[in-house]
Amino acid sequence: MAMYIYFIRTYYPHWGKHSGIHQFVKYLNSQIYESETWLASDSDEGFPIKNNVIRAYLRHKVQEQGMQWYKLSDLVAEFKAVQKAWSYKVDIIHYLDGEHSAQFLPKLFTLSHTRQPKLVATYHQPPELLDTLINKRIIPQLDFIVVVSPEQVSYFAEYIEPHKICLILHGIDTDYFKPHRYRRESKSFKCITVGKYLRDFDALRKVAEMLSSEKYIEFHLVSSNASNQQKLPNIKVYQGISDTDLLALYQQSDILFLPLTQSTANNALLEGIACGLPVISTDLPSVRTYLPSKEAILIQDNRPEKVVEAILYLKNHPSEREIMGISARKRAEELSWRNISPSYEKIYSQLCSFV
Repeated sequence: MAMYIYFIRTYYPHWGKHSGIHQFVKYLNSQIYESETWLASDSDEGFPIKNNVIRAYLRHKVQEQGMQWYKLSDLVAEFKAVQKAWSYKVDIIHYLDGEHSAQFLPKLFTLSHTRQPKLVATYHQPPELLDTLINKRIIPQLDFIVVVSPEQVSYFAEYIEPHKICLILHGIDTDYFKPHRYRRESKSFKCITVGKYLRDFDALRKVAEMLSSEKYIEFHLVSSNASNQQKLPNIKVYQGISDTDLLALYQQSDILFLPLTQSTANNALLEGIACGLPVISTDLPSVRTYLPSKEAILIQDNRPEKVVEAILYLKNHPSEREIMGISARKRAEELSWRNISPSYEKIYSQLCSFV
């Protein structure tokens, strides 16, 4: 009989079909694991009571324990998980976005004396932000925690036994995100930046301003949070583009320029290296974990003069770009979901004593 896993994940409309932590689910061994996923919107959508006054009051009540990202849709998701657990043999409930949705179910199951599913939660945010996003009293009530960056481990070890924490690096769909088969021939040198969360847009703007006299250097910014960048002639902004267009932008670019303020795992970083792009990014512990070799030039504090120096160096040294790009693609293949998913299978099997 297959192990039944019930996933709860937050739906982000801006994520493409091939992006996100949930991608590993499709690679689980279907002969051993059966699964179902509940999508919770990052809003109050789906909550049955439409009265705005009642919604506002309930939203305040569910967030008063510190989980400011917990929406009424997350409350619905946990209620549906209880219904599922009571009506069907569920072995594991896995919160794929613990900061959003893991709040009431752990306590409820702790109080119950009947057999309950094992509870797993994956957390994505840097330790500096977690205090404002989670209810720490929930952590000891979980059966297992997955983190996506090493610095998260010590944070959670203060609240739960270390053997219940596992670092599993974020993966990437290397079948979809891949280099273009033909070398691009162009005078322009294209630097692509993707995303909005924890991005250092001030650094991006300063670098673009400093390189404004270099007429062949272009900055292509894919982001819904780019209003301050749109006035610069060497920055082109894209919003609401399709998966196909995003892939084409990666494949037509020369480097991935990803200035960050903080980070754990990063979809854009992984998508860029899967497309064989050399990386210029921020020198952070998590970025070094994902890019440990020759894939990137990492700049402390996003110092604009150092970034400019790195961009000009890579523009003028195509052979170095090629070496870095090959290394980037190799690293992405190491992090393909096919290689990552067995780590999840191991956790599930250990929790339920499957062999």
